[in-house]
Amino acid sequence: MVVPPSQVLSGEARLQRLVEAGIRINAERSLDAVLQTVVDAACEVIGAKFAALGVLDLTGTELRRFVTSGIPQEQADRIGDPPTGKGILGLLIFDPRPLRLRDLGSHAKSHGLPPNHPPMQSFLGVPIMGRKGPIGNLYVTEKTGRAEFSDEDEAIAVLLAASAAVALENATLYEDSQRLVHEVKSMQASRDRFFAMINHELRNALTAIYGWADLLLRKLGAESPRAAREVYESAERTLALLNDLLDLSRIEAERLRPTIRDTDASSLVADAIATLEPSAALRGITVKPEGTREPVACQTDPQRVRQILINLLSNAVRHTSDRGLVRVVLHVDDRHLRFDVVDRGPGIAAAEQSRIFEAFARAGTSDERGTGLGLTLSRQLALLLGGDLRVLSEVGVGSTFTLDVPRWFGRS
Repeated sequence: MVVPPSQVLSGEARLQRLVEAGIRINAERSLDAVLQTVVDAACEVIGAKFAALGVLDLTGTELRRFVTSGIPQEQADRIGDPPTGKGILGLLIFDPRPLRLRDLGSHAKSHGLPPNHPPMQSFLGVPIMGRKGPIGNLYVTEKTGRAEFSDEDEAIAVLLAASAAVALENATLYEDSQRLVHEVKSMQASRDRFFAMINHELRNALTAIYGWADLLLRKLGAESPRAAREVYESAERTLALLNDLLDLSRIEAERLRPTIRDTDASSLVADAIATLEPSAALRGITVKPEGTREPVACQTDPQRVRQILINLLSNAVRHTSDRGLVRVVLHVDDRHLRFDVVDRGPGIAAAEQSRIFEAFARAGTSDERGTGLGLTLSRQLALLLGGDLRVLSEVGVGSTFTLDVPRWFGRS
């Protein structure tokens, strides 16, 4: 159909429509919406009865998506499957340069039109160039009011394709990010179900084993068999690891919140030492508090500070020689609490010191520092309390683990 010249846009009007089309195209986030907006704008701005946009596949040799404007959906359904890039459409795929034809059907590469396809004669195609090369092609056919497309039409199509390239890549990145977010949420949901199962089923089974082993040891005392002691110790370690794992998962899911209240920093040190004294005494190890010994008023989460100190002391006792010494030094000022847990164990090489805070990492051999999650969780808890956990160590001399936390949580 030939449109009367009075309905063909003037140069100034076309420029205005081109600017408006660019705004509409770049305002879209959905890839489907971007594609449809581009082809609709191409018909309007260039002045064509039909337009189409083909998106290249990952190989860059075929079209994986094909969107049209000007063909009713019912007719498109009768035409059948969209083209993949053969014939004239394939020319732009393998030779990405603008192509103008007065008569589409007379070209040597023309394969003709499929049944139920509307007749098309004049043709203009331009490549859509992304940051790394061609990502698609824009096609318009049946120039309105004229027998063929002009140089100006081609220039406008190139500008429109450039705008489409930016929007197309942004929309692709947006859809990829949305898909990634959905996958991450699905993984988080699966992880939460897994941890819920662990918390219920595994904890119940371990608690029963731990309880019966504890009862047996209490009943038999010094006459308890070695197997009973090993079952008890293994169940105790596994329960501790399970608790660390669940706490770490809650931190990662941002569901663990500190419970802040008034407390005494000196009593936190004393409580942690009292917890470790029985296992230390079995090997003649002395755990000694140093530094500030008077009550120290503070506001923090006492359970989490105590949890960190117990983990650090447990490591220190485990890696200290029999009849050795472990010190817990408390330093206090107006704004900070600093707890130093000092041992004279084998020490940690400088290259290994950052790795010990990684989940399930160990420094050196399997008999050396590291329990899998304890130090990872302890550092995460320290960060949760607004502080940090660090280590200073020398091989053959020993290690000092330092917990720094604000004395008054939440105050600058």
